[in-house]
Order: sequence, then structure tokens, then C-alpha cells
Amino acid sequence: MDFHPSDPGPLGPSESRPPESLWASPGEGRADTENPLSNPYEAYPDESQREPLIVGRLAKRPRWWTPIAVVCATLAVFIVVSTVVVMLAFAWVHGSFSPATVTDPEAFAEVFQSRVGVVMLILIPQLCMILPTLVAAKLSPVETCQRLSLVRGHWPIWVWLAAAAATPLVGLVSSVAVGLFLEDSENLKQMSDAFRFHGQSGFLIPIALLIGATPAICEELVFRGYVQTRLTKSWGPFFGIFLSSFLFAAFHMDFVHIIAVFPLGVYLGWLSWRSGSLFPAMLAHFVNNVTSVVAVVLAPADQTEVLSAPGLTISLSIVGFGILGVTTVIMASIYYGRPTDLAAA
Repeated sequence: MDFHPSDPGPLGPSESRPPESLWASPGEGRADTENPLSNPYEAYPDESQREPLIVGRLAKRPRWWTPIAVVCATLAVFIVVSTVVVMLAFAWVHGSFSPATVTDPEAFAEVFQSRVGVVMLILIPQLCMILPTLVAAKLSPVETCQRLSLVRGHWPIWVWLAAAAATPLVGLVSSVAVGLFLEDSENLKQMSDAFRFHGQSGFLIPIALLIGATPAICEELVFRGYVQTRLTKSWGPFFGIFLSSFLFAAFHMDFVHIIAVFPLGVYLGWLSWRSGSLFPAMLAHFVNNVTSVVAVVLAPADQTEVLSAPGLTISLSIVGFGILGVTTVIMASIYYGRPTDLAAA
């Protein structure tokens, strides 16, 4: 017999429902897109999990080019805003701005040594760089918090803390490995000198919190919250974590810094994916940056080896807490399972 999609079902008009998807797992409806506590990394169901429903529309994979476009827009905004902020910071510190002063290392150092100048150079570009991500997340049909992975996840808080404690160890190992082959760039040396100056002038806590919190929030929202979540849904966790970590490292625009932070990006990406939440990665990024600033301030300016005294004391503390954190995270990740395992349960 002929049947039209608009006709009521055999149980009457009140029992008919519009098609929700081509494939769905039992018990699933629109919860994945409406519930902010849903796992943002939930994969498409396997053949064994699929249950045919009414054919309404073809299911589509997320668009892979969207996160790439967001990264390009983020980079453009960051460069434009940074250029304007540099001009304003130079005008604030030196009373005027001229292109010649930008190329003068001493003039630039004075801007970094100014409390107002360093806050302007770090805070304003970072806050502006998240605008493309927020716009893209708002335009998404998925709820904004879930799109950005700002959800609770399935790890308890104590595992977040353990993951954060392990992060400086990742940074330390990466720094030692890179230091065996490459020297710090002039840009990194200039930043280290500025941190020492502020730390020794009574501005250690504010500068540590600024360097810790601002990138931990802004960079994580872009690269782990939006980019990695989208790429992982399109191409799987391995490629999603790898590419988002590469983009995160390349965003630092300093060759030595790029190589040094790539392993950190992979670790943060793994944390976000495995926990099903962006918050552990944010906390880990914050702890890593604060530890780095404190270590730079406490170490002598002429110290070139991270394993030399008094940096040795800091390094041993990082290793001790790091090993404990890594062990805890490994055990917790096994116990609490993977996001795909939870989705299939």
C-alpha cells in the first residue's frame, strides 16, 4: 500500500514523530546536540551499534575545513591586533611610536619591562584571538559549550590535578631535548629577561598569573576546544590531536619555541580527548606556564643548563610531582576508559 511521509503512523497522529537521523544508537535522540554534558568527542557509531530508523536525511561528517578557516582567521586577528597593540605600547612607554624604535632591542626591552606594556602585549592580543572561535561556535548547530568541549567530562577532579602536576615534566623533557641541539632564540631570551625583571621587582605573582591564565584559556579554547574537537570528529583522535597540536605549536611563530611546545600540545590534546573535557587541558596549561615563569625568575640569568643548581632543585621537584602525576593519569585513563568506549556503553 502507498504511504506518504506526512501521513500519521499506524498508532495515530499523536504517535508519529519526525525523523531525527539516519542512524542512531538505542536511547539516543537529540541529546548529543542539546545536552551540554554530552561527550564532545563521541565518535560516530560502529556498524554493531547502528540501528536503522526512518530515512529522513543523509548523515554528514563535520566539515574539516571549518577549523582550518578558524585558525586562519585567528592568526589574522592576532597579527593585526598585535601590531596595533605594539604601537600603543611603544607610545605609552616612549611617548611616541616610530618604525625605527620597533627594531631597536633596547627599546623593545623597555616596553616588556613596563608593567602596563607587558600586560598590553600579552593580554589584549590573546583575548582578541578567541573571537573567530566564539563566532564559529555560536553559529554551530551544536550547543556552544559542547562545541568548545566546555563540559564536565568523565574524569574526577583529582585526575585533573594529577594531569596538571604531570605537565611541567612534559615541558622539562621537551626543553632538555631541544636544548641538546638548539639554542634559545633571541625572542625567547628577551622574554626570559623580561620575566626576571618583573619577578625581581615584586611583580612575580601578577606576571606568572598573566602568563599562566591567559594562554591557558584563550589558546585552549581555539586549538583544543574548537579545532581539535572538530578534526577528531572528522578524521579520528590520532589525526585530530596531531594536526591541532601542530597548529598550536606553529602559532608561536618561533622555530625553537615551535619544536619545544609541540610535545606539550600533543599531551594537552590527549588530555582533552581522553577526559572528554577541555578543563583538564586548561588547568594543565596554566600550571605549566606558571611553573615555567617561576623557574625562569628563580634561575640565574647566566644559567644555560636547566639541570644546574639552583634550577636543579626546581627540576627535581618537577620530576617528582611529574612522575606521580603521570602514573596517576595512566591508571585513571585505563580505569575510566576512552570516550569511544563510553559512547558505546
